[in-house]
This record gives sequence, structure tokens and C-alpha cells, in this order.
Amino acid sequence: MKHTATHLSGAVLPTVVAVTLVMLTAMLGLIALWQQHTLLYARTQRLRQARADVASAVTLCLRHPDREALTAAEGYLLYDSLPQSCIVARRERWGLYGLLHVASADSIVSTCRLVGVEPDARHTLFYADHRAAVTLAGDTRLHGVLHLPQNGLAYGRMGMTFFCGRQIPHTAIRRASAALPAPSAEAVAHIDSLFAVAADVPLSESLPDSLGAGFRDRTLLLRLGAAEIGGCMLHGRIMLAADELRIDSTCRMEHTIVAARKITLGRGARITAQLIARDTVVVEPHAALEYPSGIYAGRYAELGDHATVDGCVIVRDTAVRTTTTASYRQCRTARVRGLLYVDGAAQVQGIVAGCAVLRQAVCFSPQGYYPDMLCDLTLLENPATAQPLWLAGCDSVPGKEVLCVE
Repeated sequence: MKHTATHLSGAVLPTVVAVTLVMLTAMLGLIALWQQHTLLYARTQRLRQARADVASAVTLCLRHPDREALTAAEGYLLYDSLPQSCIVARRERWGLYGLLHVASADSIVSTCRLVGVEPDARHTLFYADHRAAVTLAGDTRLHGVLHLPQNGLAYGRMGMTFFCGRQIPHTAIRRASAALPAPSAEAVAHIDSLFAVAADVPLSESLPDSLGAGFRDRTLLLRLGAAEIGGCMLHGRIMLAADELRIDSTCRMEHTIVAARKITLGRGARITAQLIARDTVVVEPHAALEYPSGIYAGRYAELGDHATVDGCVIVRDTAVRTTTTASYRQCRTARVRGLLYVDGAAQVQGIVAGCAVLRQAVCFSPQGYYPDMLCDLTLLENPATAQPLWLAGCDSVPGKEVLCVE
């Protein structure tokens, strides 16, 4: 049999080499894509798990605020079999509310939540017992559970305004104690520390048009003298201090703290802030503090016509006076959603949706004043709004998320 020899041309070898290199390059590219996809999938799964761990940690911290292991400096392991489930949590005060910082151990996911406490379902009204009946006049409608003095209720009138509201069922009335629910010592100390810090901040001549600060950073402190501010935007972890401050309707604030001797929220202004005043807070007509906001006044607070406060109003007028003067005034068209706590004489009208804690209710008129009287007040239950960290014992009750600020 005759065999025919096959000879390859010299030009074929480079072609084979080139094809081989192309195939190797393609295979390496496929391997690189596969590895990239695998790494992306692993990172996605880790990110998803870290988010779930942080969400679980937030829930645990809210439900168990007195469990110190959750906020240990070395972190807390959610699942013993998963070392990557370690989280780091930290609590601190931010005015009348709290800040909860939670992050995964590798810091791939972190969050900051503004927190309060669950509304107290035990009462919507607490009226301190000082051996006097509470008189209802005008269109007064009280809902929920009412803690009242031993002498209970009386239906009467203020001048020619007779009671025309809703009769209170006996099953809704409980006996109140003589003393108001005490504030938390930690909350009082924190409020005092805000005034102390504000006094040490150097004076600024003016405010920038826009200023923001993240809640993971340190508090940005600013201080003015007696001033009126407007046309500016303050956002985040900022504390503005002053002696006497008026906030114009052209000013925008989100989650800031204002600490001063006297604070006035101008007519038509709409901000989200905590107004902490050593002496007086005045909310002028048609002004609004949007949720979650708050007012703390050391002597006097006033809500004008159609004014709104979504969050809380706290007045601590503990000075001893020989004559009865109002510590708190709320107009008939004003509205408070959340906690109203007045350690003083309060003229409460309009709407309170949440919980009212009063030392004494007083109605003032041109002819004089009527002690222990509620007139034209609508008190409603409100399970949705979180209450501030104000009352004693609140640090050991389940918390409630107010807002995610980061």
C-alpha cells in the first residue's frame, strides 16, 4: 500500500497558535466572569444577611431596652453558629428622644433610628388629685381611660357656656394619685446638660443658608444671641443655641434641636425640631411642628390658633406662686398629637390626641378664672405616635421606632 506524506505549510502554524491563544483567552475570560459573578453573588448574599441582622438587632434593642448585652462594646452575636452575625449597637439621647445606632461587625450595613416609647395604654388623662372635682364645660369630649381625683367629675359651665359634650361612662374613670408621674432623672439631667453645653459655644454672627450634619457624626453646635432667623435650611444633628430666638416661616429645620431662654415659632412656620427653652416657648397661629417634634419649657408654653405640635409638649413650672397664672395655654383650634405633660396650671382646649398629664386645669376669662375646669377640649386615644423618653421608668419599657434618620 502506498502512503502519501502530508506536509503542513509554514503559514499554518501561526494560525494554530493564534486560534489556541484566542481560545485560551476566551476561557480565561469566562473563568474571570464566573469568578466575578460568584464574588458578586457572595457579596449580595452577605449584604442581604447583614441587613437582616441589623433589622433583627434594632427590633431586639427596642423590645429589650434594659438588656445590657445588646449594647456591649465588643458586640453581640445574634446566632452562635454564625460568627458574621455579630452586631454593634449603641444608645444615646437626642433631646426628648433617643438615638439607636446599629451596625454589622464589618460595618457593611449600619443604621441610625430616632426612638421613643410605646404610648401608655393605662390612661389618656391623668389629673393629679388635690381634693377637688374636675368640672367639664362647653363641648368637652374625653375618650379612653381617665385617672381623676377622688371627687371625680362634675358637669357645669364657664360663664354662660354650659356643658354640651359627651357624658363620661363610670367604667372609664380610675383614681389618680396626688403626685404627677415623675420625670426620668436621666431625661432631666440631659435637658440641663443641653443648656450647659449651649452656654460654652462661641457666638456666631449669622447662619449659613444651608447646613447639614449626619447622625453618625458629632453634634454640630451653633450659638446666636437674640436673633430672628429665616431663609435657611438646617438638617440633621445640629443644635442651635440662643438667648431669645424667633424662627421665621422661611426657615426649614429637620430633626434639629433649638435650645434657648425663649423661643418663638413664627406664624405659618413649618419645621421638624425640638424646641428646648429654659423659660418660654410660643407657637404662633398657623405654625406647625411636624412629627417627630417636641416642646420643653421651664415656665410657660403657648399654642396659638390653628397651631399644631406632632410629638410632645412638656412644661415644668415648679415655681411656687401666690397667685394662679397659666403655665400652658392651648387655643380652641390648636392640636397636639402625642404626650402633653404640664406640671403647672394649664388652660387646655382644642384637640389632644394621645395622653394628657396635668397638675391642674384652669380656664381663664375676662371675669376671672375657673380652677379645675376643662372647657372645649377633645381628648382622643392615639396608639400610633411614639412618646418621648421623659417619664420615669421609660428606659425599661419597650421602645418604639420614630424615624430612620440614616
